[in-house]
Amino acid sequence: MPAHTDQFVVPETMDGERLDRALESLVDGYSRSQLQKLVRRGKVRLGGKRVLRSNGYVRSGDAIEVEHEVEQPAAAPAEVEVLHEDEHVLVVVKPSGMLTHAADRATGQDLAFVMNERFGPLPVSRGEERPGIVHRLDRDTSGLLVLARDEPTMAALQEQFRGQSVEKDYVALVSGKPTGTFRIDAPIGPVPGKEDRQQIDHDDGKDAITDVNAVESFQSHTLVTCRIYTGRRHQIRVHLAARGFPVVGDPLYGTRRQVPLPGDEPRLALHAYRLAFDHPHSGERLTFEAPLPAELAEAVASLRA
Repeated sequence: MPAHTDQFVVPETMDGERLDRALESLVDGYSRSQLQKLVRRGKVRLGGKRVLRSNGYVRSGDAIEVEHEVEQPAAAPAEVEVLHEDEHVLVVVKPSGMLTHAADRATGQDLAFVMNERFGPLPVSRGEERPGIVHRLDRDTSGLLVLARDEPTMAALQEQFRGQSVEKDYVALVSGKPTGTFRIDAPIGPVPGKEDRQQIDHDDGKDAITDVNAVESFQSHTLVTCRIYTGRRHQIRVHLAARGFPVVGDPLYGTRRQVPLPGDEPRLALHAYRLAFDHPHSGERLTFEAPLPAELAEAVASLRA
C-alpha cells in the first residue's frame, strides 16, 4: 500500500508530554483517537523504535516518525462474538482461521488486535503484540477465549490457568473409531528443525494430559470431547494423532488415509465449546458454552444422515 512518512523532533515545550498528546500537536489532520490507532498499528516510531502504546512519554529532542497510509478500502474485520463483557473480563468466540494474536500488529485481523480496537487499551504484561490475551487457540481452532481488561485480572487469570482450576473442554471430529473414555498422558515438545510442529517427546517434552470421551460414532469418523489440564501447543491434535485418531482437516498431523467429510469445509474440526473459571474479582464461578459453528454442525448432521 502506498505510504509516506513525516518526521518530527519533540520541542522543549513538550518535554515530558504523553506521546498521544504530543502527536496531536505535531501531526495535522488526525484526532487523538485516530493517532492512538496509528500507534497501535505500529505506524509510529520514537527514537527509531516502533511503539505500540500511546500513553508513554516523550523527551525534548526525541525523533518521531509517523507513517501515513493512502486510504484504500479495507477488509472488514472478522466478526467476533462476545458472550460476556464486564469491566474486568471479556469472553469471546474466536472463529476458525483467525490468529489469537500476531507478531505483526499492522494486519488488524487477529483477535487481540480486533478486541483491543473495540475494548482497549487492554493489558500488555505478556507482550505488546498480545493485549489482553491470557491463553490462546490455534489459528484453525474455533471457540471460547477469556481476555483480561486490566493487569490485576490478567495476573489472577494466569494463576488460575497455572493452578489448573480453569475447565477447558473441546469437541473434535476425528478419523477412526475410538471408544469409551480414556486419558492420554504424554509429554509434548517441538520437532527439531520444524518449529510449526510438535511431537510426543518423553525425553525433553513438557507434561501434557488430555481426557478423551467418545460421544458418537459414524462409519469412518467419531465425535469426541476432550478436556485438557495443560495448555501445550497443538496438544489435542498431537495426542489424538499419536493414538491413531487424527482430527479431521488437520494439515500437520492428519494422514492421507483420512476419509473426507461429506461437504467438507477446509477447516480443522476442533472447537473449544466450554470454558469455566472463577471471576477474578467476585469469585463467582462462570461457565460458558459455544455451540458447534455452522460448518461443523452441518458436517456432523450429514454424517448422521
